[in-house]
Amino acid sequence: MINILLFLGSYAGGILYALLASPMVIFALYQAVYFYNPQNRWWGSSVPDLPYSFIVVVVMGVLFIKSFRQFNQNQLLQMPQFRWMYFLLLLYGVASFYAAAPAGHSQALVYYLKLMVIMSVAFKMCESDKDLNIMLYGYIYGAWYISFMAMQKGRNGAGRIEGIGTVDSPDANGLAAAIAPSAVLCLYFFWTASNNKVRFLIAIAGAFIANGIVLINSRGAFLAVALSCGLFMWHMYFSSFQRKFQKAAAIGITLVGLLGAVMIVDRDFIERMHTMTTQSTENVEQETGATRFIFWQSAWDMAKDYPFGKGFQGFNVFAPFYLPEAVDTGDSRNRSVHSTWFETLTEVGYLGLFAFIMMLYACYRTSNITKKALKERADVDNYFKVIALQCALLAFVIAMTFMNRMRAEILYWCILFIACAYNIYVVRYNRMSDKKVGSKS
Repeated sequence: MINILLFLGSYAGGILYALLASPMVIFALYQAVYFYNPQNRWWGSSVPDLPYSFIVVVVMGVLFIKSFRQFNQNQLLQMPQFRWMYFLLLLYGVASFYAAAPAGHSQALVYYLKLMVIMSVAFKMCESDKDLNIMLYGYIYGAWYISFMAMQKGRNGAGRIEGIGTVDSPDANGLAAAIAPSAVLCLYFFWTASNNKVRFLIAIAGAFIANGIVLINSRGAFLAVALSCGLFMWHMYFSSFQRKFQKAAAIGITLVGLLGAVMIVDRDFIERMHTMTTQSTENVEQETGATRFIFWQSAWDMAKDYPFGKGFQGFNVFAPFYLPEAVDTGDSRNRSVHSTWFETLTEVGYLGLFAFIMMLYACYRTSNITKKALKERADVDNYFKVIALQCALLAFVIAMTFMNRMRAEILYWCILFIACAYNIYVVRYNRMSDKKVGSKS
């Protein structure tokens, strides 16, 4: 019952608030619906059978068109990451002419195009620091809910949580990757919260998310959370840009985090994490996580023969021709490559991989420009917000290295967040400053 009430309350309240008060809330609702995924939940039959995500996108479009002149101030092509995103989409479209699985590629292309349109509209609608925070809170809320549901569901006999994934990440590892970046955002908002009520809610969300990562038992997600949060705390403590009691806060948060980790980790989680260092590629008679290195080598060999890629799941189709016979891949040799980098390489080739890397590099470059501008303005909180966004993207990049997530929603959310920060704190700020100077002269 609580799942139904949470969903219906969030859905109705989100649409109403977006229409009457803050249009950006509609994107936060889009994020929440992504995690709620009512059509595939055990409680889904208890709510009306409606295209909830589609309705949210339609409302988003209506709000965008209604205030088009206002929202059109944000220029998409000024954002280098968006330029590379569109180029990557173009390459994916070109791959339709020679895709190894034409039907699957066409479906993936349509989904990819829809995702790019939604990200573009969301960027256009994000006009202020408040709007950016709404998006980030929306993501944390969705990650909290899926972690709450993971606790409800519990592990199966194999020590994993299954059956609670999202539309584009139905398996446990994909779900863990989807929530991993939210952990560092919880850290940031817990530290900078303006009042104890917000700090308490963020602490609750963060605790559920950390517990969800442990329950799901994903090695890649654990690595992503550990490195991203560790990097943020390192910046917090050692940065020359400090606010009052910052180092003390860093120490306190670290100690509380370690204490919390001790309380939630269990034997199954520790044993699974231990396999990261004990598995070897020397014995390839049985597939393990370590055989992914063999998959990656096979993908590289495939790219030499097909330098422009072979479209959606190109490696899956051609894997039998490139995987060594000694590798036990189970019932089928048409296996996934288990890495976004090699997924991109085998689907859109060398040029596509280059565009993908440049899209991520553009995020790194623009976020550094943003940090520099904020440091010059002595804006400590937003400076560390950008660091948190960098760490969030890093978390997903680490997780996606071990799974196919080239077209993942969360990847493009993280890219969107950084683009919005650059636009708000640099592009729009400079534009407003120029106007003020012009009016004075």
